[in-house]
Amino acid sequence: METAAAGALLAALDRFTVVPIDVGRYDTDTETAAQALRASSAQVARLADTGLPHVVDRERGPLFDYDDLMNVGMFCGTGQTVPELGLRFLMRFAVSPPASWYAPREWEIGVHPSTTAGGRREGTDDVGGPRITVRVPDLSAPGVELLDGPGPAPGHGSGSGDDFTAPLRHSGYEAAVRLTGAENTVRDPRIHEVWNDVVDALASRRVTYQTVPEPLRADHRRAWDLGVADCVVASRLLADRLRAAGLEATARRGYLLGLFGSDHAWCDVVEDGVHKSLDPVFAFVATVGDERGVAKAPDFAAACFGSRFNRLLPCRTDSAEPLVYFDGEPAPYWAMVGVGARPRRSS
Repeated sequence: METAAAGALLAALDRFTVVPIDVGRYDTDTETAAQALRASSAQVARLADTGLPHVVDRERGPLFDYDDLMNVGMFCGTGQTVPELGLRFLMRFAVSPPASWYAPREWEIGVHPSTTAGGRREGTDDVGGPRITVRVPDLSAPGVELLDGPGPAPGHGSGSGDDFTAPLRHSGYEAAVRLTGAENTVRDPRIHEVWNDVVDALASRRVTYQTVPEPLRADHRRAWDLGVADCVVASRLLADRLRAAGLEATARRGYLLGLFGSDHAWCDVVEDGVHKSLDPVFAFVATVGDERGVAKAPDFAAACFGSRFNRLLPCRTDSAEPLVYFDGEPAPYWAMVGVGARPRRSS
């Protein structure tokens, strides 16, 4: 079985585009890579020998870009890697009854970003790590109601304005929110045309849906031209094209809530004075279904064209900017391991 798993990991290298060398962040060691891929250290070493980009540190050995590792996991097809399991878990709600996507739902959320790829916090004191800045929920967004917070967790840190900053161990915030979805349809043919172009590019594999590092997300047109996209890239591109067509549109970013949270982005377009959500990546994933270990959900895929879901918490951004920063720079993908939510307990 180990040989078959090793072969699956190696085969994944031909199914995605590695991170361009100029934006790569090679700081993930073999142990962390093995944990993420549910693989042995020897299997990770074979990935390096076969061509997975890396650098060799004299003390730590091969170091990889974490986004590349996530793509190996997503495309290997073993069904056991962290990204495969995470995607299946996060998308389970898509096969629930449609009414459950829209009804008011109360959440207790905690945003305390991890500072290491393995989910472990380095340092033992308040000044032992990066200064963390996090974006807070957008309380002006439709369907978002604050019940408690947000603010620094009790006894933790301080903040002001739109963001909260705090030393390493005293970072993030906790809050309770009520999210209410909305079932909407879209009529404008200009929106239909742009939506179909973006979703069809993903469905036809002209553009590969894969993990994209934050520096490349910031240059979303370059990413699309390279033939790669994630939710941030697709949503920014969608917003660009809708605005070019004369519509009011904004790329949004926030959290997909569940037992663990996920950074997610979508597009907001205004039609007849109503803000409607367009989620090309959700629509794509729900359409391809079992190809990525997610059950097909055609009704959900259709709802991604206009409807708002009660598991998506938008944060304050102008154009899907990063939600977490370390020392003023966008935090890596793995920082999101410190985000979680649960249904609010009845008082």
